[in-house]
Amino acid sequence: MTSLKQYFNRRLTVRETALVVAAALALAGLGYVAYNLVAAQILEARVKAAMPQVCAAIREQRRILLSALEAYKAHFGVYPPDHVVGRQPLVIDPVNNPLLYELVGVIYNSTNKTLELGSLEPADAKFVKEFFHCDGFKNCAQSNDQVKRFLTTDPLPARQLHDDPDVFVLGFNVPYEGLAPEVVWAFTVSSWRYVSTSPTHNPGQFDLWIEVKTRSQSMTLGNWQAAD
Repeated sequence: MTSLKQYFNRRLTVRETALVVAAALALAGLGYVAYNLVAAQILEARVKAAMPQVCAAIREQRRILLSALEAYKAHFGVYPPDHVVGRQPLVIDPVNNPLLYELVGVIYNSTNKTLELGSLEPADAKFVKEFFHCDGFKNCAQSNDQVKRFLTTDPLPARQLHDDPDVFVLGFNVPYEGLAPEVVWAFTVSSWRYVSTSPTHNPGQFDLWIEVKTRSQSMTLGNWQAAD
């Protein structure tokens, strides 16, 4: 017993000290990795549990958008134009589309040659039109009482595409109600994609969809049966 006590009370050599430190660091590293793995699994479970809530909110916004699109057609006789990049062959950009401008209504300031979208900062009209490869917008006028509001501007469901001049598309914000910030941040939700010139799923009408991604899941919610 005395010899064992003396062994543990003796001064460690430099090599033995290094081995003890290395072992402690290895254990700490393993503990950190294990903690991160467990934390990631817990977060992923919370994200999966939140997916139905997020999808329900997207479907509700989709319902509002579909109603707005039908109201637009009833007023103008056609569905809002999409972003035609080229004609021969036909190329449509479904991501960078002008749907927000058409549904909210655009105010043109002839003095400054700018376009105003709701309460957002005015942007150079020439730049915005060139961005969307269009000559202008159907739902555009020089005063608020002359444009049709198919969507509410409070809050405006906008996502910025380009800064200074500002260009926007229809966006979606993950609902915070009842969800922790880290759960909300785990979702990647696209802006609304839109095609009306040559829709794949709804010939003669339009395709409207949004993409939702997490670390382990990917979903497409659109206005056709397979993406419902």
